[in-house]
Amino acid sequence: MIPLCAPGDDCAILFARTPISGRVKSRLWTHLTPEQACALHCAAASDMAALLAEALPGIPHWLFFSEEPAACPEPALSPAEGSEVEGRNRRELVERAEIGSAALVLPPDWQYAVQQGTTLGDRMAAAFLRAFASGARRVVIFGSDSPTLPPRVPQQAMEVLADCDVVLGLSEDGGYYLIGCRRFDPRLFHGVEWSTPRTCEQTLANARSLGFRTTLLERWFDLDEWKDIERLLADARRGVSLPRHLAAFLKKLEIPG
Repeated sequence: MIPLCAPGDDCAILFARTPISGRVKSRLWTHLTPEQACALHCAAASDMAALLAEALPGIPHWLFFSEEPAACPEPALSPAEGSEVEGRNRRELVERAEIGSAALVLPPDWQYAVQQGTTLGDRMAAAFLRAFASGARRVVIFGSDSPTLPPRVPQQAMEVLADCDVVLGLSEDGGYYLIGCRRFDPRLFHGVEWSTPRTCEQTLANARSLGFRTTLLERWFDLDEWKDIERLLADARRGVSLPRHLAAFLKKLEIPG
């Protein structure tokens, strides 16, 4: 297992489900086919990666898949020449914008790994422990469902870790779209009920019991339900600029309104 970074580096990790049609974004199947929902997932994750590359330049960036991409019936990554992936040939990931595509697009120099563990807490704990074992100074894990975040938010997440131990970016549903640590204890995630309105509250309670100083960042929304897609569409109609891959997806989807 290769190190995630050099000693003293900061590290940004993007958690994403491996894009397999029929296994992602099931709450959107009321309005999208499983293939379209998978393509939306890829667009959001691709835009999130681009956001992190822009907002946090000069540090190691990793995409942690939920399972080995080789298990996908479609390629999880679109190959070309250029950036490095764990245990594979060097390649750059290029856009596949058509509806139904199951390919993620990563900026150059990103690498990928596979999450380890059963629950989300187990998987994030393993990623934090691996990064800090590599000598990381500050580590932030981002979810893949908030690609409309302003670039200032990832920057703030790293910056505030100079003065606190844990930073959380709050989601409107009671969870969080990012969690960062300057020091880590696996007990931070013990007993947390994932994907519930209490997820953030329980994580904060654990942080307090461990004596960790915490900082909360602004609340934002995830792309989990159809109302979230309608929110994006309303923004687009008002002239709000959407991230590149999401904009291409919605344009090709041709939703009226």
